[in-house]
Amino acid sequence: MQRTDRIDGSPRDEACTNIDSHGTANNSSPSGVIIPTPEKRMAGVVPLYLVQQVVAAEIGRYGRAVREIHIVRTGCHYYTVTTLTGQEVAAHD
Repeated sequence: MQRTDRIDGSPRDEACTNIDSHGTANNSSPSGVIIPTPEKRMAGVVPLYLVQQVVAAEIGRYGRAVREIHIVRTGCHYYTVTTLTGQEVAAHD
């Protein structure tokens, strides 16, 4: 028979449950702290001579929302083009 002060053989310690649970739904954070995750879009595998056109098309499509463009060689002069976009921010003068 299992003792009531134990759970599956381990001692029950209710005092330790959820101590300083800063990530719970009960806590709220100011909206300025929340950072939206960037969206990731893969333009596909393209040959070397088309990389420039694909990059220009991605910039034309997303404009100032483009945060990063990654170009990685896959082999035989083919490249993957990945675009990271995020929230458009106001320009600083």
